Amino acid sequence: MSLPRLRAASCAAAAAAAIGYGAYTLSAAPGPDRLERWHAKWASKQTRWHLQQEHPLLVRYRADLFGPQPRHDSPSPKATRSNVLFPLCGASVDLAALALRGYRVVGVEGVGAAVDALLETFGDEVEQAPPSVSGSLRLRTAVAPGEAGSDAPAVLRAVEGDFLHLSPSAADALGLPRFDAAFDRGALVAVLPEDREAYVATLAGLMAPEGRVLLVEHDGFAGPPYEVREADVRELFSPAFAVRPLQREDRMGAEPHWRERGCTRFEEAAYLLTRHRAG
Repeated sequence: MSLPRLRAASCAAAAAAAIGYGAYTLSAAPGPDRLERWHAKWASKQTRWHLQQEHPLLVRYRADLFGPQPRHDSPSPKATRSNVLFPLCGASVDLAALALRGYRVVGVEGVGAAVDALLETFGDEVEQAPPSVSGSLRLRTAVAPGEAGSDAPAVLRAVEGDFLHLSPSAADALGLPRFDAAFDRGALVAVLPEDREAYVATLAGLMAPEGRVLLVEHDGFAGPPYEVREADVRELFSPAFAVRPLQREDRMGAEPHWRERGCTRFEEAAYLLTRHRAG
């Protein structure tokens, strides 16, 4: 590998770790095991890309994503809680944080060890009889004590399998709803550029009309994780979603060695995507 390419790869790895991207490369192309590298990383516990706290942009833009939420002391505090999708979720703590607040959370992840870690950290996995399976996709569920003052347990569900295989019919077979909200932090950037349209089509097919997606992406290097510019976001999502930029932040100062490793620019951007109504 040439020095410029080595620097670019090093830059990508540093960025993924510092920003918290679960940056495995997802390709729709057939192969013996497209996730083999990432199975190996999980097996060797090389998962430093995970943040140890809720993603700050999910916290900042929670009201934009979910709209006004009911007060905990209201008569039906969970009546308007959203069905929330986390594509390519890894073992992100964001899923548990929302599930414990009463949101109906579903993650999708292709590495079984990541799903194991996600559910084990959250609570007790519930054996399903018969198992909920659709093709290569398997739905798994864990429960934990719910919010204070509530007798209902918190529930976290995860689909183990390839996100690009989660068609609307597969979701129906697994008993999944159409989703009111989704959080993509590190999913689209992990998809090979030639497979982005398939990723967006899959995501759009799972969202309810007027469902919202908080999309957190970056630009500044070749990747993986791959850069996603605003023009890319608009081209990919505009046919199915209204696109509203929320913020753009220069993150070059977040890790002092990025410039030494070949980075010249690193910006993190957030967008709110709203699914068009059918017809």
